Amino acid sequence: MKRIIISCFLTAPLALNAQQIVLKNDLVQRVLQFDGKVWRSTRFSNLKGDKSLIVKSEEVNILPMNTGKTYGITDFVANEKPSVYSHGDTSFISISYRPLPAIKGKDAVPDAMNIKYFLVKGEPYTRKVVTLNYNKFATVDRLEAERFTTLKPAKGGGRGEPIFVNGQWFFGLEYPGGYTRHTNGNTPQNYTRSYDSVGNYSNINLDRRDIEPKSEKGLIRLMHFPGYAKQSAAGFSIISKTAVAGVVLKQETLQTAFMKYLATLWKAPRSFLHFNNWFEPKAKDLKGDGLVSIWRDYKAAISPYGVKMDAMVADDGWQDRKSIWEPSKAYFPNGYDDVRILSDKLKNEGVGFGLWLSLNGYTNNIDWGKENGYREAKRNAYFSQYGRNYSLSATKYKEEVLKKIPEIAKLLNLNYYKHDFNVLSDMDEGNNHPATDRHGHEATLNASIEILETTRKLNPDIHQNMTNWVWFSPWWLMYADYLWMLAGDDGTNGNWPEISTRAMGSTDRDAYIWRMFGNPNDRPLVPISRLMTHGIIKSTTGRMESKEDNLQDWAEYVLMHYGRGTLLKEWYISPSVMKPEDWKVLCKQDNWAKSHRDALTNTVYVGGRPDEGHAYGYVGWSGEKGVLVVRNTNANTQKLIIPFDQSVNFKGAPGQVYHANVVFPYQDAWPAKFTSGKNIEIELAGYATMAFELEKGNPGVALPKPQQLEFLTKKEGLPLTNLMIPEDVEGRCDLMIIGWPEAAVIKIDGVAVSPKRSSKADLNNFASYAKSGMILEKARPWTMYTYDLLPYAGKRISIEYGKSSGFEAHILAERKVKATVAKDDNDKLWALTNGTRRQTIKVF
Repeated sequence: MKRIIISCFLTAPLALNAQQIVLKNDLVQRVLQFDGKVWRSTRFSNLKGDKSLIVKSEEVNILPMNTGKTYGITDFVANEKPSVYSHGDTSFISISYRPLPAIKGKDAVPDAMNIKYFLVKGEPYTRKVVTLNYNKFATVDRLEAERFTTLKPAKGGGRGEPIFVNGQWFFGLEYPGGYTRHTNGNTPQNYTRSYDSVGNYSNINLDRRDIEPKSEKGLIRLMHFPGYAKQSAAGFSIISKTAVAGVVLKQETLQTAFMKYLATLWKAPRSFLHFNNWFEPKAKDLKGDGLVSIWRDYKAAISPYGVKMDAMVADDGWQDRKSIWEPSKAYFPNGYDDVRILSDKLKNEGVGFGLWLSLNGYTNNIDWGKENGYREAKRNAYFSQYGRNYSLSATKYKEEVLKKIPEIAKLLNLNYYKHDFNVLSDMDEGNNHPATDRHGHEATLNASIEILETTRKLNPDIHQNMTNWVWFSPWWLMYADYLWMLAGDDGTNGNWPEISTRAMGSTDRDAYIWRMFGNPNDRPLVPISRLMTHGIIKSTTGRMESKEDNLQDWAEYVLMHYGRGTLLKEWYISPSVMKPEDWKVLCKQDNWAKSHRDALTNTVYVGGRPDEGHAYGYVGWSGEKGVLVVRNTNANTQKLIIPFDQSVNFKGAPGQVYHANVVFPYQDAWPAKFTSGKNIEIELAGYATMAFELEKGNPGVALPKPQQLEFLTKKEGLPLTNLMIPEDVEGRCDLMIIGWPEAAVIKIDGVAVSPKRSSKADLNNFASYAKSGMILEKARPWTMYTYDLLPYAGKRISIEYGKSSGFEAHILAERKVKATVAKDDNDKLWALTNGTRRQTIKVF
């Protein structure tokens, strides 16, 4: 076996300033130089040396409480020769320091400090950990585990985000609550990334203690706020979060290199299909066989399609709120014995069991808890507008839930936890951290991570979903499978004219995702596929739909859920309202997503903002096969431009020929040829939702399009359109009237007609807690009507428009084509309009 090489070049004691250590493997190296007193990093490079980053390093920075005076490597002296050793495939350099006499004993100055550098064979990353040791209790406000300057440009950074340097390097703390700054040591300012202002985001006040008052050109800082030293038999210590430095290898982009690194740490992507009982009253009653009965309905409907559901999930309400995670006596008189019976029944019937559980006791009775010795978190101004919760870092509560939450998962054989309402704010004294927002945040986050890790140790296969008030740090994925998208639960977006409430539901979800992921130069590194989106909702109350919504509206809504690449497949679906054709749509789409899971896991958002009428979609690649799901939210035909390179996770060579097959709403070849390295252009008819499968090779022959509709509109006086309705329309031929704000009254051949469907604006209808960053100032009132023109097939008609302050009129027609019979396998999307092709045209 080829050994990792660690070079430690030590010269004679009289030439200590020439001493050098090179920590390297076959891909990357970190060079440290001895200046006669301390060791400093001077260069990062790949083994070939063609990607070198020269740095001037201070290695570490310690900020005490209540002062601006900091201590860096200059304030210490190395004790002795560094220790160089290996353990398995990991190689280490360990350097011990002592403080200079002038600072010894000062506030936050450690009595001893150790800096450990290490790397793993075959990985292009080096890591570093700083340990501060004290002889007595101590407090550190801010600890910088990495601090250096470089002349090369940097970008990125923020809370839980890496910094990218010169297009060749990334640096960060392997911790979702770390903070990174670059350029001048203070960029970006806190919460200034484009997605930081989105939705129900976790806001923590750092009191400007992240600011470096002596900013310096090219300064890079990786920091966190540890607070109190922890006591052990050896004394007191603070261990920094792990800093990582990675190099971009040949033919990689910054993002692909970082994601390749992240895949060595994260919980690997896993699909999880489940029913959640939140919107189903029958399933919320957990007595007896209520939930089991719902599962039996599901099983009967999905089994013929070969769909396997992973779990039935009980959301908030299963617990006794006057307890620390004991079951409600109303549902489970014998406590967890009864819950175990329910879990076993479900397992015996072929499905798993999952629970909603807020780590900090949010929604439970906090007054009861305080009476019983549990401490309440003191929330900051932002979180004080919401509900109360326990201090997760306070000793009594933490010790109890750290034991109990993992044990519940093991006892009940859970395969899913939905951890909601992650406030992670606590500014109170006595909760094992300084009484500041920044230290309470870190202490609470640490406790949350500890619970997640302990649960996983006891139940390795459990899926863990962190929802409310998380943020999009990629390092969250070391501990959680999924993160909430920080939006409303079940919104419909009425900023732009759409006739279907289901379509507005898709626009609502995708407008949030556009706000976070729509800018390819500043989007989260968390894959879209890892988002929790509140899934597919179809309830007994008719939530997120209107009575006029039809099967195709349902199919398009379901397709957009799966087309995002969603790994957490949430069905908030009441079986009693599902028709056989609804189940067919749902199950076939689930199977299709399963057969294209690798590509869908890598989806990237493309296009504009949905509630401004722009076309958009999601594209994902796995090797030479891709999946593209797109929507046009406009009545007009639009062209969607999709990148075809590494920015959308395509890793193939440029200059290769590819083609696409349409798989929804019909099955046919797409007539265009695409070349990797050049943009893909797709023309979409008005209000079209389509799915494509992409692969290498020349395009097939597509069916010819029907001839374009011809019309003549007179605009003088009251407008009038003369139009021949083709004989070959089938399924849908609509006259769509969009008024700004009121739509015109319509007569056809002089006879007043009534609309078949109608909708109207509901501007900026975002959940109150999720409005941040979402308000669309340009949105304006509108009204939309559609009129059925199918009865006029083969006839020439005259459309008269009444008075209106402003409106537009469009024809949407499905025209017959001589298509072959669509393949109807269970893993194929249902080609609902296989025998027609859509045309849309503005007539006024």
